Amino acid sequence: MESLYKTKTINTFEEYKRFSRVLMYKKRSIIIYALLAAFLILDGIVLDNMIFIVFAVVYPFVIWLLHNMQVKKVFKTNKALQNAEVNFEFYNDYFTETNEYGNTKLEYNKLHKIIETKTNFYLMIAKNQGFILVKENFPEGLEEFLRNIKIS
Repeated sequence: MESLYKTKTINTFEEYKRFSRVLMYKKRSIIIYALLAAFLILDGIVLDNMIFIVFAVVYPFVIWLLHNMQVKKVFKTNKALQNAEVNFEFYNDYFTETNEYGNTKLEYNKLHKIIETKTNFYLMIAKNQGFILVKENFPEGLEEFLRNIKIS
């Protein structure tokens, strides 16, 4: 059977970093961090204690720094991930992923969800595991095809 669409992704550090940020910075997490910071700043003002205010300002930067260090460590220790070329072929009911280590066939109804950003699509097979697709490599029609996939 002939595929409907074909695309490829090179798993660079930048792509992996984008992917991990999408997983980390969910809307709910950002709202919780913002509420926590507002509460700490308010406490600092009411109690006249600068430690709360400093913590509210510094905490997000510390989390960001630790996250970046962890992402870099994971990417550098996974030799199979580094700069691997991954080819995808999309069919009506499933897609295939092929790289130098083998191939995978996955039906769309087995996906956990599909995440779209300005630059990428992520075909999630679990809450924190998925396939990275780079939009700039897409042939005409693939973007709309992925948007219309129904996940049960």
